[in-house]
Amino acid sequence: MMSRHTMLAATLALAATLCAAAQPAAAQDHPLAKPSRDVMVEYHILNVQPGDHRSDTVRMYFTDGGMRLRIEPVGQPGYSIVDRSAHRMLLVMEPQHVYVEVAYDPNRIMTFDATDATFRRIGHDTVAGLGCTVYNVARQGRESQVCLTDDGVMLRANSENPGQANGGMEAVSVTYAPQPASLFVPPPGYQQMDIATMAHGMMAPPSK
Repeated sequence: MMSRHTMLAATLALAATLCAAAQPAAAQDHPLAKPSRDVMVEYHILNVQPGDHRSDTVRMYFTDGGMRLRIEPVGQPGYSIVDRSAHRMLLVMEPQHVYVEVAYDPNRIMTFDATDATFRRIGHDTVAGLGCTVYNVARQGRESQVCLTDDGVMLRANSENPGQANGGMEAVSVTYAPQPASLFVPPPGYQQMDIATMAHGMMAPPSK
C-alpha cells in the first residue's frame, strides 16, 4: 500500500513535471510563462485513474512575479514551497508538524529559462473563463502543449514523455489577489528535519 507521504510526492511530481512543460526560450514566440502578478490557480489533474493514490485537484499560489510558489494537493497531508531565487524547495508535512528541504531541480520545478526549448503558437482557447494562447513546446525531442494567458498564468498543460510523470492539468478557477507571505514559509513551530530522518520516519511502523 502506498503511504500518504508517497501519494503526496507523486502528486507534487506530476504537477511539477507538467508545469515545467512551459519553459520558454529565445524563439520566434516568446510568451511570458510565469505569473506577473499574485494569483491562486486551482487545477484539475487530468488522467488520474482510480487507485492512482494522488490528488486530482492541486492549488498553486504565486507571488513575487512567479519567483515563489506553493503547490498544494487537495486532500494530501502536506504541500511544497518553492523559492526560485534561493534555489530552494521545502516539503511541508502537516500531520507531523515538520518540513524538509528536498532536491531543487530547476528543470522540473516551474523554471522558465531553458535555452533549448521552442514555442509554436497554434491558436487560442478559453479556460476557466480566461483567454489563453495555445503553444506546442518542443525540447530535447519531447513535445508538450500549454495554454498561457498574456500575464503568464498557465491555464492548461499536457505532457506525454516516456519515463516521466505524464498526464495533464487544467485550471478550474483563477483568483487574482495579493498572496500572504505566510503561505510561502513553514508554519510557526514546525521543525526542520533532514532527508535521512524523514525517510526513517516514513518507513517506521505506526505507533499503537
